Amino acid sequence: MTGSRPWAGQSLPRTRTGKSALVEPLPHHISCDALHVSFRADPSRIMHFLPPGLEPLEDGAGWVMIAEMAKVSADNPDRFFSDPARCTYNECVLGFYCRFGDRIGRYSALVWVDRDWSLAMGAIFGWGKRLAQVDRTRLQLANPVFADQPVRLGGTVTRYGQPVIRLSVTLDQDALPLEALPGHGGSTFTYRYLASPGPDIAEVEQLLELPFTNVSMRNIRPGHGEIELFDGIDEELGQLGALTVTGAFIYERGWTTDRTARLLHDYTKDGSP
Repeated sequence: MTGSRPWAGQSLPRTRTGKSALVEPLPHHISCDALHVSFRADPSRIMHFLPPGLEPLEDGAGWVMIAEMAKVSADNPDRFFSDPARCTYNECVLGFYCRFGDRIGRYSALVWVDRDWSLAMGAIFGWGKRLAQVDRTRLQLANPVFADQPVRLGGTVTRYGQPVIRLSVTLDQDALPLEALPGHGGSTFTYRYLASPGPDIAEVEQLLELPFTNVSMRNIRPGHGEIELFDGIDEELGQLGALTVTGAFIYERGWTTDRTARLLHDYTKDGSP
């Protein structure tokens, strides 16, 4: 009987207790130690990766970030030290700065992660995540190799043994730290889609705007970057064509993700942005 057995959990799999859910209760406090390379691409090629209603900026600005991540559910803050495997992961994001009407913001077109619970988080908010092996250089200054300057840091993404992305950031000892990361601020756009499982059940297709809270950045250092993209069997990075690197940085960033998303457009109501 409907409603006689209430289930709990932020995501599937749900049970009466919610213990099995891949995603822990929101809000989540998240941080990253990132390698970040900015680029420009042909805006007409970027359109291939943007949902209807989002338009690339005229300069074709985008970025790739590979980071070591930390995530702590406010519901269970002690898990960060009691079960670190449940609170740490690696992630790569390829995104673009874009416009929705008069709003300018960021859209993470492709995301690769190495934990299933981060993958499930993408389904809730509208990040197109895939499982992959994501690695980056650990900058440990006690290591003798880092005694010589400049320091070159790298990151890689592979899926099923095939390369997807390779990037590097070369730091200069004389470069001064930055107060802010160059680029466009504003909104974060996400695209949420759930396919229809039957003829009488509607699909879900939505464009969202997601604000973050408690945002902070520190230790922003500029450098020189390189990006190499590969086309796997089910990857489409070759659609971007040639990229022009415009900047490279390392930094630490923190924020809180919660149920603060706003619906910008529901495609299923009228079929148009």
